[in-house]
Amino acid sequence: MEKQTPVLLITFNRPSCVSRMINALREAGIKEFYVFKDGPRPLNKEDKALGEEIQSIISSIDWPCHVVTNYMNNNLGCGYGPFSAISWAFQYTDRLIILEDDCVPTKAFFDFCNYLLEKYKDDKRVRHISGYSQFEDAEAFQKFDYVFTQYAPTWGWATWKRVWDDFDMQERSIKPFFRNGGFTNQFSTSQESRYFNRYYWNRPSPLHEMTHSWDYQYAVHSKMNGALSIVPAKNLIRYIGQMGTHTFGNTSLELPVCETFKIEREPDEIEMIPSYEQLYFKKYCSEPFLRRIKFLIRRTKHKLFGRPDF
Repeated sequence: MEKQTPVLLITFNRPSCVSRMINALREAGIKEFYVFKDGPRPLNKEDKALGEEIQSIISSIDWPCHVVTNYMNNNLGCGYGPFSAISWAFQYTDRLIILEDDCVPTKAFFDFCNYLLEKYKDDKRVRHISGYSQFEDAEAFQKFDYVFTQYAPTWGWATWKRVWDDFDMQERSIKPFFRNGGFTNQFSTSQESRYFNRYYWNRPSPLHEMTHSWDYQYAVHSKMNGALSIVPAKNLIRYIGQMGTHTFGNTSLELPVCETFKIEREPDEIEMIPSYEQLYFKKYCSEPFLRRIKFLIRRTKHKLFGRPDF
């Protein structure tokens, strides 16, 4: 049996989601977990009441386990909140399974993470293990039960302290990185490299982004280092965050889950599979970018020539 990894739960003001998460942790028999709750927004009485409800749920945990809590008095937001939570929890352990309260894991997710966290604990080519799988029909999964990829969501994931300690939220190395040529061999195709060189170089200041995101910066850092993540052949995370800050009403994230998933066919090498990379890139990067460009062209034509064709 694999070593059981501590779990970090990051929450804010959704007690109903926390209740579902606690039930999942109970069913999985989690023995050690950390709870980080962001503080209420200024003058927001509802946040305060909901936060107190969450604390009551945590205090009523009724199975044998070790719980460590960190409840903020002030609101850190969607950027510094999760970043601070993960940094705090890594003071106590060398590996973590990380769950925000909008993700409900299957029991198979924990077994998946425990096995791979141990297997790749000293391999710096691997930085991230995801439980959320968007392309179960991908060609690569006809041969393997997981793949190595540059693209891996943070909806239910795991990593090591060695990875997090190396992560700089302020991205102070990104300008030297681009001055030295930017992305070259980090991706499976030159098209991806060109896209991300343009995309990351032209974006707003990292200091501005820190107020409302952390996973964006984490993804940049991983790509800059050519690090690979692991994604399972079956989806192991039930997304319930339709009311979240960044995904309001996005039902496309609600994928079926596999409760009985097991690793039986492992990749022979730690390397990207181009067909999987292109599948992800096409759906989430190149096509949305082209749609945006076409929209801007149509809008410009409308302004110049009065053509209401969009």
